Amino acid sequence: MNDLVSNTAFVWFMSLFTGLVAGTWFVYDALKLYWLRKEDGTNPTIHDKRFGYSIGVVIGAIGVLGVLKYHLA
Repeated sequence: MNDLVSNTAFVWFMSLFTGLVAGTWFVYDALKLYWLRKEDGTNPTIHDKRFGYSIGVVIGAIGVLGVLKYHLA
């Protein structure tokens, strides 16, 4: 075999990288969503930001949960 790293090392590297990116994405968008809670919801710009950050929270959660499910299943 001419592999640079073992399959196990590659899987753990990709899992940690994916989990770190998804976790950061989740926290960042959750904080931005939290900070927007006092803003006027009738303003279309604020409404669009809330929607975008909500989608970001969902994407981050899917990434983190996917990595956890992979390793715990």
